Amino acid sequence: MSSIDDWMARRVTAHLITSGPQGPVLSGTRVLFGQDPEEVARELGGLEPQAPLVALEVLTETVSLYRGRALHVDRVVFAEPHLVSAWPSVVPVEGFTPAAPALAEEEPGPADDARPRLRRFASYGIVTDAAGRILLSRIAEGFPGAGTWHLPGGGVDTGEDVRAALRREVLEETGQAGVVGDLIKVASHRRTRTSGTDIYSVWVFSHVHVLEPSEPHVLEQDGSTADCGWFTPAGLAELRLSTTARRGMEFLVQHRRLR
Repeated sequence: MSSIDDWMARRVTAHLITSGPQGPVLSGTRVLFGQDPEEVARELGGLEPQAPLVALEVLTETVSLYRGRALHVDRVVFAEPHLVSAWPSVVPVEGFTPAAPALAEEEPGPADDARPRLRRFASYGIVTDAAGRILLSRIAEGFPGAGTWHLPGGGVDTGEDVRAALRREVLEETGQAGVVGDLIKVASHRRTRTSGTDIYSVWVFSHVHVLEPSEPHVLEQDGSTADCGWFTPAGLAELRLSTTARRGMEFLVQHRRLR
C-alpha cells in the first residue's frame, strides 16, 4: 500500500509584505532546498541582508493536481515591522502567488556525485503555563542530541498544518494539551549526517500556552522522547539544551524586541 508521501509532493514558499505605490503589497516565491525562508523574503523585497522581518503566519495549502497527484504547500508570510498590521488584508482575491499548480514541477536535482538529500518541515513550541514555567522534553538515546533538553515538537506530517502538528507533538511528548499562540520565528537548519545525507530543515517556532498544566509524562511509545518536565526560567541555566531549544529561546527574545 502506498503512503500519502507517494502521491502528495511538498513545497515551501516565502511571502513578504512590502510598501507599494498604492500601499502594502504581498509578493511570493518558491523556497528551494537549502534556502532560508527569511533570507529568500529579504531578497524578494530587495532588502538589506540584516533587515528585520517579522514572521506572521505559516499557512498550509493542499491541492489536487492530476492523475491522482496532489501538492502540500507551506506558505511562510513575513512583513517589515511597520507593515505587520497590513496582514491579512493584502492577500489578493485570487490567492497567493505563486499559485500551487505553478509549484508542481520538481526543482533541479543535485549533481550525480552529490550527497543524498533529506527535507524536513518541523514545528516546535516554547510551551509555558500561568506560573511562567517552561515545558521541555529530553531526547532519548539513539537520536541526534540524545540526553539534551529539547523544545516539544517535531515533523509536520504531509497534509497536516503546523498548529495541528504542534498540538499533537506536545501531547505525545508531554501529555499536556496546549493552545498554540503567536508565531515566533521561521528558520532553517542544514547539516550532514555521518552517512553523508544532506539534511535541510525548516523550523517553525510558536508560543504554546497550557491552561491547566498537569504532571508531564511521555505518551509516545519507543519514540524520540525519554523524559519531560516543567522548569523555571532560572532553572534552564542548569540544563544541557539542544541546539533547537537554544535557538528557540534566542528567537523569543528577538521576537519580543520586534513586536
